[in-house]
Amino acid sequence: IVPTSQQQAQTWRYTTDKPADGWQKGGFDASSWKEGKGGFGQADTPGAVVHTDWKSDDIWLVREFELDDAKLKAPQLRMHHDEDVEVYVNGVLAAKVGGYTTEYEEFDIAPKAVAALKAGKNILAVHCKQTKGGQFIDVGIVDVK
Repeated sequence: IVPTSQQQAQTWRYTTDKPADGWQKGGFDASSWKEGKGGFGQADTPGAVVHTDWKSDDIWLVREFELDDAKLKAPQLRMHHDEDVEVYVNGVLAAKVGGYTTEYEEFDIAPKAVAALKAGKNILAVHCKQTKGGQFIDVGIVDVK
């Protein structure tokens, strides 16, 4: 539904400076943010497919995507993260996951965030926090059933 950058780099808006409140909601103007290709991180991170270097403590990402039909069977986040990550769909918290992964994995999306998906334009927003070791973030959405 929303590809990760594992196979082909996807374009995101991003910043490493803490954004204003409401950054994760539709209607937020991220046009002043940098534009880059996912995944974001350091190349020596296990399993990472890095297209844009990220070396600060935090990164915020925003990406628009279109859905022809919001009737999905079992949408999940497909994500590789190092480390703590929060993902929002149309401003609704979809998942908050601590720690890290060493490969792409699927994660449940909170029911309120699934309900926020709609036909037409949608917003996927991500905040990832680096604390130690490798660092990487890439997120997409799959419909697994």
